[in-house]
Amino acid sequence: MRETRGLGSFRSVLSATFAGLVATLASLGGGCQSETASYCETRCDCQGCSQRETEDCTDDVEDAERLAEHDGCANEYSAYLTCYVDEGSCENGAFVTSSCAAAVDALRACSQRSSTFIKTPCQEERAKRESCGLSGGGSSTCTGGDECAAYCGLSASCDDLSNPQPNSPYVNCVIACSGSGSSGGGSGAGGSGSGAGAGAGSP
Repeated sequence: MRETRGLGSFRSVLSATFAGLVATLASLGGGCQSETASYCETRCDCQGCSQRETEDCTDDVEDAERLAEHDGCANEYSAYLTCYVDEGSCENGAFVTSSCAAAVDALRACSQRSSTFIKTPCQEERAKRESCGLSGGGSSTCTGGDECAAYCGLSASCDDLSNPQPNSPYVNCVIACSGSGSSGGGSGAGGSGSGAGAGAGSP
């Protein structure tokens, strides 16, 4: 009887230890993994990603997370990912996050190296144009009218980008950006297909 009670006590201790270990692991890694997975899933569900692109996204975001934590910027990092997932919108195959500009600026100001995975709207537009078999986009500064026109491009279809038509939503959007302090942001969209690419900033 004494041995049986001893075995039962040992099993209770073992079970409690295991339960505690599971809870500890969940508290350490669960939330961060969920944020990373949500970011990449949201992005790829909209824009379409190969398995390699999904893996690259996960690697980039996890690296950024570690750098943000090391630099004391975990809150800013988390705030950006939350904004991206909760406030962004999928528009014609592009995930637009114009409402997250403040969160992006906060993370970059806190830790520049942890924010390198965040692309500017112009870089996002360049990637979209490449997926459409086109050139253009990718301004290094991406401010004012260039940024405005990039969001127009992100919301446009490949047909709109390759053959912009007068008075189409895309062309009108880029023309409206011309008063946003662009270095030529909206002037190209009203012309030929090649001119439209210059609207969001030249490479």
